[in-house]
Amino acid sequence: MDHRNKYDFKDFVEDMTDMVERSQNDKVCVLEAERLVGKLIQSHSWLPAEKRRPSDGGYSRHPLYCDPKDRFEVIALVWKPGQRTTLHDHDETWGAEGVVAGQIKVTNYIRLEELSGGKIVKLQQTDTIVVNEQNTGTLLPPADCHILEGVGDYPAITIHVYGKQLRKFREFTPLEEEGLYLAQEKYVEYTAV
Repeated sequence: MDHRNKYDFKDFVEDMTDMVERSQNDKVCVLEAERLVGKLIQSHSWLPAEKRRPSDGGYSRHPLYCDPKDRFEVIALVWKPGQRTTLHDHDETWGAEGVVAGQIKVTNYIRLEELSGGKIVKLQQTDTIVVNEQNTGTLLPPADCHILEGVGDYPAITIHVYGKQLRKFREFTPLEEEGLYLAQEKYVEYTAV
């Protein structure tokens, strides 16, 4: 096999850097990032073994790269079947995601309205899909709220690229009135390797 033409993580970071330098339009960035993630996830030989390990305490979150100018970051998440996120957003940035191995279920929501200074948010579920290996998806506010869950019989590995380093996000808890959620700010945590 000829390994010289294989697209690897270094190629991906170079292409992402070129792309964010050329474009300031989030819609263009998210589509191009999704295309590049799709190229990257055709193989997982570039992903170090320690970044592929699941955790018994919940899904694992591993930083892979953060642009020095904070224009994008790349992380790997590892999911055992049944491990899931809460309903959350992405701090007003775009994102592209791809499944390297396994399957994940994605339940998507769109933000309809911010109430009480953003402490209460009106959300509407848009769809639920199962994303298989070597498939991708995007996030673009206000359609950047979702729940991710590992499904199937084996651990799943996903790659996520965001339009800045995510340091915080909002978690949404349903209130009694249908469609209304309490928004609470949370800070991003990473899995120790």
